[in-house]
Amino acid sequence: MIKALGFSIFLLVLLTATALLYLPEKVSPQAYSGAFASLEAYRSTHPTENPRYLAVVDYSKPSYLKRMAVIDLKTGKQSYYRVAHGKNSGVLYANRFSNTPESNMSSLGLYKVLEAYFGDHGKAMRLEGLEQRLNGNAFSRDIVLHSADYVSLSYILLNTLTFEGPRIGRSNGCFVVHPGDIDEIIEKLREGGFLFAWSTTQ
Repeated sequence: MIKALGFSIFLLVLLTATALLYLPEKVSPQAYSGAFASLEAYRSTHPTENPRYLAVVDYSKPSYLKRMAVIDLKTGKQSYYRVAHGKNSGVLYANRFSNTPESNMSSLGLYKVLEAYFGDHGKAMRLEGLEQRLNGNAFSRDIVLHSADYVSLSYILLNTLTFEGPRIGRSNGCFVVHPGDIDEIIEKLREGGFLFAWSTTQ
């Protein structure tokens, strides 16, 4: 009986791993639309801004999906990544958001990507929130883009095995990606890039 249960759990994890490897990246049309509208509105009052890359985070999607798209605005090419949300924003889905310090929640809206630096989590990028109501405290809250091991397929499988998944880990409100992706993301966004976080919950 115990052996059968153990095999069933192993089979569940194996099936989950296989399924996750073939899941399509997912960013909704509404997230793209909101991102481009916000960027154009900002550029209308800041005409010297001419970004090459825009990152779109769709927090309406579960965390095991690659729900962040980084778009080359010149070629239209897109790359997709997993990204964590704040621990108080939800478990599998982010459905609560805050601009309040110490809330440990994610914030929505448009951000300008500032300088890259090396901090407590290794390579990271500072962010400036451009929408006062939604994310105006981002810089003072130290909301940044960094990497962590808990954004990974192995962490999803661990959570599945312990019946807490499938999901990646969660942050204190920062945008957190896989360590293997951080160099590529920094390279794309470091020269005047923007990031937009969207959800059906505004």
